Amino acid sequence: MNREGQSFIGDPVVLAAQDAFAARIKGSNDVSENTRNAQAIAKSWRSAVHKLDADRYQIEALVAPELDQKIDVVDPRTCWAYEFKVSGKNAWAEFYKDVVKVIIWNEEHTKKLRGLVFITEEEFGRPFLDAPMPRAYVEYLAKIGLEVRIAYVRHGSVLSGPTLCKR
Repeated sequence: MNREGQSFIGDPVVLAAQDAFAARIKGSNDVSENTRNAQAIAKSWRSAVHKLDADRYQIEALVAPELDQKIDVVDPRTCWAYEFKVSGKNAWAEFYKDVVKVIIWNEEHTKKLRGLVFITEEEFGRPFLDAPMPRAYVEYLAKIGLEVRIAYVRHGSVLSGPTLCKR
């Protein structure tokens, strides 16, 4: 279940990430090609989210000017942040950084965020994020009032939808 009591798989922002990811090139050994591809996927995702409702979603929302850090998508209606790490490689490091961005956001803004949906690629991301330390961290954050969800995207049918690592 998601934060509104409905299936998390129906979240339009997560589905837009799955759609963007489905177009990803698989199996390239060229680092530059993979980097350009990841950037194109992230841009495509942000554009798709903007098209969902340009007046609702804040794209690349600034955490604080002096920090030069942005949150990929903020939904002011639900008070949730979304971050998309296209490659599952090093997803664990990006995960912790993105949680800190939400914590700092809540220190800097009067309208607080209730939670973070961290979206990443399943094959490489799940082994590191579906592990004891990240689970303990998510449980701790919930105790202090910050919900965190991890959604995995994968190659293949968009109809199968992303997988929720519910905590």
